[in-house]
Amino acid sequence: MSLILATSSAHKAEEIAHVLERPLTRHALDLPEVQAIDVQQVIEAKVKAAYATVQQPVLVEDTGLLIHSWQGLPGALIRWFLETVGNDGICTMLAQFADRSATAITCIGYFDGTHYQTFLGETTGQIAAQPRGTSGFGWDPIFVPDGYHKTFAELKETEIVAVSMRRKATLALKQFLDMQEELRHTL
Repeated sequence: MSLILATSSAHKAEEIAHVLERPLTRHALDLPEVQAIDVQQVIEAKVKAAYATVQQPVLVEDTGLLIHSWQGLPGALIRWFLETVGNDGICTMLAQFADRSATAITCIGYFDGTHYQTFLGETTGQIAAQPRGTSGFGWDPIFVPDGYHKTFAELKETEIVAVSMRRKATLALKQFLDMQEELRHTL
């Protein structure tokens, strides 16, 4: 089955294709950005809009950062938080809170015109007191996964793979796609 991943990120497409062990066609589509904290709500709107454009089975991925003391903010709105206050601003605003725990969540949506499914991956951790590290992107310099003392931006790629929320979501998607393929071969 040919799959399309609606993303402008070549890195994201390579990472997902590698875990799926199958090729993906990447399409950079201009999809509506639903303004919601809930990553799953954002994904449902985006994957259905992507399907309406490509008319083929399609995947859409989004990742959010849920800060527990902020009742889940910024969630899927993390991009706008980073654009307005940046990692330094998030750390500064969080300084007055004792609870620095957070959950990084990736949701991958699949839609083939009939069947809609989401696949979630979560990584729990803490928000660092200040940004650290130079690798990665986005909020990687402020997220310290549980079991580590380094931020994602300080970890080696092999360490990140072990706790990656995107990898967890992609493995769940892979299991689903493998089962679908197996069913097609038995019918």
